[in-house]
Amino acid sequence: MLQAPQIHNLKPVLAISNAKARSVSQKGSKIQLSALPRGSKHHISRDKSDLGKLLEQAKNDKIAHILIEGGDGTVRMVMTALLNSYEDTSPLPAVSILPSGTTNQIARNVGLKNFSDMRTIVKGDVSETSVPLVKIEIVGAGKESAPPYFGFLFSTGALPHVSKFAQEKFNKNGVGGGTAVVGAFLKVMTGNKETLMPPEKHKMRARIGEQTIFKHKGKALGTMMTTLPTLMMGLDPFWGHEAAPLRLTWAEADSRHLGRNVAGLWMGRKQDRGQDGFHSHNIDRLVLRTLAPAVLDGDFIDISGAKIRVSASRPVRFWQSK
Repeated sequence: MLQAPQIHNLKPVLAISNAKARSVSQKGSKIQLSALPRGSKHHISRDKSDLGKLLEQAKNDKIAHILIEGGDGTVRMVMTALLNSYEDTSPLPAVSILPSGTTNQIARNVGLKNFSDMRTIVKGDVSETSVPLVKIEIVGAGKESAPPYFGFLFSTGALPHVSKFAQEKFNKNGVGGGTAVVGAFLKVMTGNKETLMPPEKHKMRARIGEQTIFKHKGKALGTMMTTLPTLMMGLDPFWGHEAAPLRLTWAEADSRHLGRNVAGLWMGRKQDRGQDGFHSHNIDRLVLRTLAPAVLDGDFIDISGAKIRVSASRPVRFWQSK
């Protein structure tokens, strides 16, 4: 954790709120221009298509600080537009996240706790954490010109199946976020794994630099990749030891003792689980092709069996209160 310097000459902030975020749509935005430095702007986004132009203008205006109000989906959309708008040589603004969505797992790691934190930060009393994002590039199936996706948790297979089950069985009854996913996992562990999250074909090659760490071609239960230190409710299902930024866990099709292994991970037991078909590595990049469903920060994305490259972005500075 780095301590950012005191900022005496405060520069304008670009605040972005998602009109469809749960708290914003029900109670309105918590952001007040009067609480931000003079010259700040507040944009209420109703469609992700307006973000590219907005952030291109932010780059031209040399905005130094962006405040995002919304949940995980909002953060993913804004960060994707931000990193696609700023060339690799352009300095990125610092980012703060005010959680206001159905799921706020990203904010729990690198975001603000409440509105009063925002007032503290804009006065320059900040703590800075530098974290890369997961970068997903489609490099096959004629989609090479599509801009990359950016987010914090990318998964294929099992977790998307569980997410879909949670949406269908829990969200419609008013249970949302991490609670719904945990409930769905409990259902999976006490039900038929093959039915609720069937294995799918995965072709994978993981590398650090030019060294291949592993290759797999055949069915797999699924993959999870993140750059965050922990996931929902303290669960951290990664135990790789390599010096690389992208944390990857994947499960073989015939993996065993799902309940026992998930329970062990939840209790922080960082042990090798290869004997049960669960594998974890820290890597630089993964080349992947699969027809399994894919989810990025809670939203389904269509990779359509294309060849994709997953890596870590350049680091982004996130400002929190001290």
